[in-house]
Amino acid sequence: MLFPEDVLDKYIRAGEIAARVRERVREIVRENMPIIELCEKVESLIRSMGGKPAFPCNVSVNEVAAHYTSPPNDKRIIPENSVVKVDIGVHIDGYIADTATTVCFNPEYEDLVHAAEEALEKAVQTVRPKLLVSRLGSVIEETIKSRGYKPISNLTGHQIGR
Repeated sequence: MLFPEDVLDKYIRAGEIAARVRERVREIVRENMPIIELCEKVESLIRSMGGKPAFPCNVSVNEVAAHYTSPPNDKRIIPENSVVKVDIGVHIDGYIADTATTVCFNPEYEDLVHAAEEALEKAVQTVRPKLLVSRLGSVIEETIKSRGYKPISNLTGHQIGR
C-alpha cells in the first residue's frame, strides 16, 4: 500500500520526533526518579518538538515487561540497579510512530539488553513488504535464544493505525 506524500511526511515527522525523544530519554532517566516525572518529561518533550503523545508514556521496570502507565499521583520510583524500558508514541495528525529504549542500571543485565538490541537490529534488517509477521517473530526469537534467553511468549505487539 502506497501512502499519499502528505501522509508519508507525517509518518516521517512522527518518526523523527520519536527517535529524538528516545535518545533524550537515555539522558533523562535516572535511579530513584519518580516514574510519573519521567512520563511527564517524555510527553512534554514530544510536544515541544511539534508532536503529540500517541499514547501515555509507558515505563516498565524490571519484571514488568511492558505497558506500565503511571497513574495520576503515582508514587513509584525507578529503583536502584534496575532495568527500565521507556515506550514512546508520537503522532502527527493521528499518524503514529512507536519506539522504545531500555536503560540498564544493573551490570548483571547488560547482556540481556544487548540481546534485545541485537534482535531489533536483525528484525529491522529482515523487515520488507509482504513479510509474514510470524517470520519476523521467528527472527527475533532465534536471535534471543542464540544468546541464551527465552522470549516472553504471551506478549505481542499492537496496531498503530491512524
